[in-house]
Amino acid sequence: MFEKMVEQFQAMMYYTAMQVVKDKQKAEDIVQEAWIKVFRQGPQLTQVEKLGSWLKTITKRTAIDQLRKDKRHQMYLFEEPGWMEEMTLLARNFVEESLNSSLMLEEMEQCLGNRPKLLAVFHLKISLELDDQQIADRLHISQGAVKTRVFRVRQLLKDYYIEKDELTLSTSA
Repeated sequence: MFEKMVEQFQAMMYYTAMQVVKDKQKAEDIVQEAWIKVFRQGPQLTQVEKLGSWLKTITKRTAIDQLRKDKRHQMYLFEEPGWMEEMTLLARNFVEESLNSSLMLEEMEQCLGNRPKLLAVFHLKISLELDDQQIADRLHISQGAVKTRVFRVRQLLKDYYIEKDELTLSTSA
């Protein structure tokens, strides 16, 4: 019974997940999670009248839950003062993380593109892995100014990702 159901609805569930998350790997994970939820229903599945609609709803809600979870994770990341250093360390340890970090850095740079002072601090912190005092010495500014700019970078990026996630959620809902 389950094998037939998977054969019949797998593609529809994947398409539904892709509409929400727009990422192949995440969509596959979401479909798998949705199937787990379905299989836990066991004998109660026979009571479902419109199985396709029910599966689509489960998949869509699972995908939206995943977006919300990712959003919370990103917001937590920007709340931490040492998030930039941590991101650099993670990128060194994993090739895949390095690629993801590179894409994320490009996106962040675009977000900061029209703010050269903030962008300079961001590059020195991420690319050269300098601490606040070293950045202050390089840019001939106070260490307090560096901390303020790092704080502003975190705020701008946090706001950017909140807005991006809200847009994603509103277009997928």
